[in-house]
Amino acid sequence: MEETLQWMVEKLRFLREITDTRNIESLIARLSKTKDLEMQTFLLSKITGEFQKLQAVFPVSDPLFPLVKRKEEGIEVGNLIYKDQNIGRFSLSIEDLNRNILIVGSTGHGKTSLIYNIIRKASETGIKYLVFDMKKDYMALGLKKDTIYINAEDFKINPLEAPVNTKEKEWAVHFADIFSDSFSLLIGSRDYLLENTINLFSSWERDYPPRLSDLLIYITLNGKKNDYFKVIEGRLKSLISSNSMFDCNLGMSFENMKDKNIVLGIENVGTAEQYFLVSFILSSFYYSNLGLNSNNKFKRLIVIDDAHTVLDVNKEKDYAKGIPVLHSIIAKIRELGFGFIFSDQQISSILSSAIQNTNTKFIGRINLYSDLYKVLPGNSEVTTDYISKLNKSQFLVFNESINPFCLFEADKLTIDKTADSSLFALKREMEKGFYSSFKADSKSVKEEEFLNEINSNYFLNLTLHIQNLSEIMDKEEFDSIKNRLLKSKVISQVSLDFPNGKTSKFLFITKYFNENLKTKNINPLTEEEFFRRLFKYLVLNQLKTSKINFEEYEEGFLIKGLLKKYILVNYSIESLKRILETKFDSVIFLVKDNLSEQDVLAELIRESDQKQLLNMKALKIVHYKDFKF
Repeated sequence: MEETLQWMVEKLRFLREITDTRNIESLIARLSKTKDLEMQTFLLSKITGEFQKLQAVFPVSDPLFPLVKRKEEGIEVGNLIYKDQNIGRFSLSIEDLNRNILIVGSTGHGKTSLIYNIIRKASETGIKYLVFDMKKDYMALGLKKDTIYINAEDFKINPLEAPVNTKEKEWAVHFADIFSDSFSLLIGSRDYLLENTINLFSSWERDYPPRLSDLLIYITLNGKKNDYFKVIEGRLKSLISSNSMFDCNLGMSFENMKDKNIVLGIENVGTAEQYFLVSFILSSFYYSNLGLNSNNKFKRLIVIDDAHTVLDVNKEKDYAKGIPVLHSIIAKIRELGFGFIFSDQQISSILSSAIQNTNTKFIGRINLYSDLYKVLPGNSEVTTDYISKLNKSQFLVFNESINPFCLFEADKLTIDKTADSSLFALKREMEKGFYSSFKADSKSVKEEEFLNEINSNYFLNLTLHIQNLSEIMDKEEFDSIKNRLLKSKVISQVSLDFPNGKTSKFLFITKYFNENLKTKNINPLTEEEFFRRLFKYLVLNQLKTSKINFEEYEEGFLIKGLLKKYILVNYSIESLKRILETKFDSVIFLVKDNLSEQDVLAELIRESDQKQLLNMKALKIVHYKDFKF
């Protein structure tokens, strides 16, 4: 009897964690106190009966039966199954979320549905989420009232914009580490980048932070021209030109982001750029929250689906400095109340350090069974045959609350991975205030130099502008800035046919120019004002070259000689009428090629009086391409 009772007491230690055993334990306590043999027999019979009822539900005599500790609080995400029987619900506690989750399974096994369910349930408890969407699987979340979906082309961040509470020179170190890690640079290139970034910060005098293109210009003009220069120059050019998200001085405010659910669609971003982006965002979250009184409250669940794209095992193999930057950040940010869900189709492609730092693992059907040893405990009796027979939405769940493990079946959740484009556009319009909070509302040094070049050299054609700026930008960069400014109507482009048969293109800054762009001494023009200045410049050069005697006026030139000739370069009917009132033997009215002689004459007749019209016989209307002395 004593041996049987001792066995029951031993098993009750485990059952106490998963069910209410108070009734049977009170009977055992009574049995230990009574000396009445008849009562002892009765109590032992009662205890045995109660224990058999428990064992029918929880077969503790079976060594493979999972013993599950009850959690006081948590989000229920599915059922625990043993021998085709539902033995209870499985919950993820806040601690589980904070200590990271790994979900592995082949295509179509139900990984995305499980993630949807976890973040949906977590969101209901007030936990925010950030999803890095690699395949547009999470667009539907963007239609939720409390969620913002940001496509990469709408996303604006500045890697040189130091997070709140972080000094620029300190951030320069983190930036150099992230950049060199993302693009697999050696320590010499990393130190070269760090030195120039710190020097740029020290010399920067504007009231907004520099952008990557400013750093590229600084290195081009001030950096030592060595092998490190070539490496950094090439990487910066590649990053700047590959995606417009880094083309701003004032990027997304992470302060504005802290109270929002965010899904970031980065499926069209290159692998190295994805790694750089994820590392930068997580670093910004970390350093923005560092030192703040967080009261250990869990803040945000971060989803990295298709995790191998940024947690590539090759990073760990090739990384010369030890632990990759991204993994280091993931490990540190947990302390500030952030947790991760890593999901992928196979285990072998993910950083082992990321796998080891997950407290909860959901293992579904996989293609490479040799991967299992990386996630299964050493004493696990799971076989490949067992894994291969898992149905859709079934996973083996490993969590410290379950001993040894259990079959888990995720709650069924119908999700639509696509989203109606018209609804998306409508919701985006509703959220435009958020998008505008991180638009590029300052311009780069290159834009500033571009505008200064045009403003200072009105009369140079496009080719000469490109030559003058060749030290700080190539033709591709020149065209990119030009097209962006043309689209926003900051500048305008016109063509002019020359007497030699050639055509040249010219740029000028328009009246749409925004003084908030901070470029000083800019003189915006209308098209008519630009052509007047251009014609005057060109005619003046011809007069000087031809050594003709002339007098210069605001609106044109008086040619001295036996015949009084006036060349009018200002397209203004009022100016023309005034000139015609003066006795000139010839008046040459120089106009743009797109103005017809008939239209000019019609307007002149309509606006002039009889005295002015008497002198029209002296008028000659000439396109510049036909102009000769």
